[in-house]
Amino acid sequence: MAENAYFELVNDAGTIWLKVHPPGENGEMFGVEDVNIYLDLVNYHEYDIVAVDSYLKGGKFEQPFLLGQGEMIPESERCRVTIIQEGRRALARFYPPMEGGVMLTEEDIVSTLKLAGVRHGVRRKVIQHFLSNHEYCRDYIIAEATPPIQGHDAKIRYFFDINATAKPKLNEDGSVDFHQLGTIKAVKEGDKLAELTPADRGRPGVAVDGKLLSPKKVKNLHLRFGRNIEQSKDRCKIYSKVSGHVTLVEDMVMVSDIYQVPANVDSSTGDIVYKGTVEVTGNVNTGFRIEAEGDIVVNGVVEGATLISGGNIVLKRGMQGMDRGELQAEGNITAKFLENCKVRCKGALKADAVLHSQVECRENIDVLGKKGLINGGQMKTYGSIHATTLGSTMGAATVIEVISDVELIKRINSLKEEIEAVEKEIGKIDQIAELVKAKLEIKEEIPEEQMKFIREATVKKPALAKQVRDLRYERESILERVQKNKNASIRAEGIVYGGVKLMVKDAVRNIRDKEQHSKYVREGADVRSIGL
Repeated sequence: MAENAYFELVNDAGTIWLKVHPPGENGEMFGVEDVNIYLDLVNYHEYDIVAVDSYLKGGKFEQPFLLGQGEMIPESERCRVTIIQEGRRALARFYPPMEGGVMLTEEDIVSTLKLAGVRHGVRRKVIQHFLSNHEYCRDYIIAEATPPIQGHDAKIRYFFDINATAKPKLNEDGSVDFHQLGTIKAVKEGDKLAELTPADRGRPGVAVDGKLLSPKKVKNLHLRFGRNIEQSKDRCKIYSKVSGHVTLVEDMVMVSDIYQVPANVDSSTGDIVYKGTVEVTGNVNTGFRIEAEGDIVVNGVVEGATLISGGNIVLKRGMQGMDRGELQAEGNITAKFLENCKVRCKGALKADAVLHSQVECRENIDVLGKKGLINGGQMKTYGSIHATTLGSTMGAATVIEVISDVELIKRINSLKEEIEAVEKEIGKIDQIAELVKAKLEIKEEIPEEQMKFIREATVKKPALAKQVRDLRYERESILERVQKNKNASIRAEGIVYGGVKLMVKDAVRNIRDKEQHSKYVREGADVRSIGL
């Protein structure tokens, strides 16, 4: 190892000199700060720091530098300790003694470390190395923390296809094939549906000052599921209790039976309310209603009817809503066409054409295929909107909007406050429980008021803990949505006609003249067009 430059104080008949030993080959030169720190350490203040700096920068050390006059008790060998990297390391820097000064021992160095707050990870071999070599003005890594053992996020493995729901095939001629959607995933009784690998929180380390070093935070997950599903004793696996079909709505696994309607939904069937999936072979006539906790699949045409699904909605021939038809889905909606209807879904929308309809979704809207037309009405989503044609030559009022996430961010902040309030209430319960426990251990009488509080809290605390988990889950879900849709845009592969109003997160652009092959994004307070 290259020998660094170092300095020492010399007392010659009442004159105090600074003697510099130049560095060896590849060694480093110390700076004036080092001299300043050392002189403060030995309580010597009568010197000209500017002159010292000039002397050191001059590089001519044959003649020592005159610090001042006066007697000085010989200083012993010194050790200065600095804790760095948030307690992950401690550095020791040593300075030589004056003539007649005392040399450090291992015990002296350990004592200095303790005074500096070093409680853990002392490297005895480094101390012994110094005592054997006495190298000055260089930093020794004299203590190191025990690093934390990092854990890992929780993971969920699904044993069914979670990506094939409502994905129509685009044919070579530009049309969309709705015959083989693969929307229904059959399961048998006893089939394993999902398995959770719990999060490993890791193990804390110990800093050189004895404080704990926390591992990185990990993401915790829970298996969420509906009816007809049972959970293993270790709560890490779920199985189907019935033969039917499985769907994943957001991150909730659902298993249900399928109710087959062999013909139309009309006066012969009445309204249909079913806990599983409903598949209609024919049409759904005007005025009728289907409510299903699972998916709704209609092979024919939906007229002015109402369809409400806890999963996905698939309309293989589309909907002519007659200004009274309505679709609501917790999952995705896929349709050949949508005309004069109201549409609400928490997932994505895919269609070949959407005409004069009021549509609001959480995820992306794709209106592509042979027509790929959005004309008239209003289209709103937090995600991106992708179509072939927007508007028409007739100039029908068409509003296409990527919704601002301001309200979502407000909800995120509100949820944080709710979580903190509930956690504070749990902390109060724990505090009183510990107080009562301590009194019981010393056989002290417990006031009836405290005993009543503990009895009520024993029942209340699990519900509060569940409330915190649910609030955290909702907050994390919204955070993911905001992050996922931060670059949402409007994209038109073909023509955008005059009369179309484009809104991207509160920024507005009114199309007056025909535009083509464009992507629209928010830039400041405006909507900017980017050519494709």
